[in-house]
Amino acid sequence: MTNIRIAHVVGGAGGNGLFVDAITSTTISDTRIGTYTFAVTAVSELVLADQNGQKIKHPVLVANTADSIYLNDMGVKCSGKVSLSGASNAGKFYIYYG
Repeated sequence: MTNIRIAHVVGGAGGNGLFVDAITSTTISDTRIGTYTFAVTAVSELVLADQNGQKIKHPVLVANTADSIYLNDMGVKCSGKVSLSGASNAGKFYIYYG
């Protein structure tokens, strides 16, 4: 991956919705995700998806959990707009893409 950038969910990274670039506020689409980081306050199942459906499902089994996940050098390819579901409004979820 080159030109790594960071994105969060619309509205400042909390809750569910589409990802936007943290600097430009442009909606993220047609990219590869190399790493993601989250912090949540409730037990949940975080689902990262694109136009073709679910790409990543991450179960969070304990409240007040934070983690960073490195996928690999190729990352996970996403087609169309990238979105998040399953996060609480107090949760934060960031993707590193490019």
